[in-house]
Amino acid sequence: MKIGLIGEAPNDTKSISNLFKKQYPNCNFITLLHSITGDMLEEQRHKHLLRREYQWHKPDIVIFIRDLDGLENNKTQLNLRKEYFTNYNSIVDKKGMFLLHIYEIEALILTDINTFNTLYKTEITVDKDPMLISEPKEYLQSKCNKYKPSDNSYIFDNLDFEKLLDCRYFSNFIKNFNKIVN
Repeated sequence: MKIGLIGEAPNDTKSISNLFKKQYPNCNFITLLHSITGDMLEEQRHKHLLRREYQWHKPDIVIFIRDLDGLENNKTQLNLRKEYFTNYNSIVDKKGMFLLHIYEIEALILTDINTFNTLYKTEITVDKDPMLISEPKEYLQSKCNKYKPSDNSYIFDNLDFEKLLDCRYFSNFIKNFNKIVN
């Protein structure tokens, strides 16, 4: 099965690819829209590029990876991201799945903080639901000056997939994803 990945940054798609490739060895993960990052994804002019890449690669599923940039109760941000997904899902023949990170992708790192601590030789503790931590990237950077978001693909290659299922939004996504790929 071929899975297309679209994310806000190459680090996000590479991170998810690294995380999923061990759990789903029969899937081939490919990045679509390599050079389009961040909010550029929402520009209407990029829809034709997505359509072309989608037709070229012919993925079975397209995962749209976005950060909410807010907590899950932020209705304004949530509505913006849902509108984005609805608009772009139509371009991929409604084969899209939406992986919306709350607050940011780094919430998953906070969910498996023990792996991060091992990799960076730190002793960070997370004493609440990672989905309730505003700006988890900045939180990690404040606790570990060696951490850079560009490290995420390496970190995600080492995260414990089963532990990440403790993160509610990720667990819900995986339940839906498994219904399609299994």
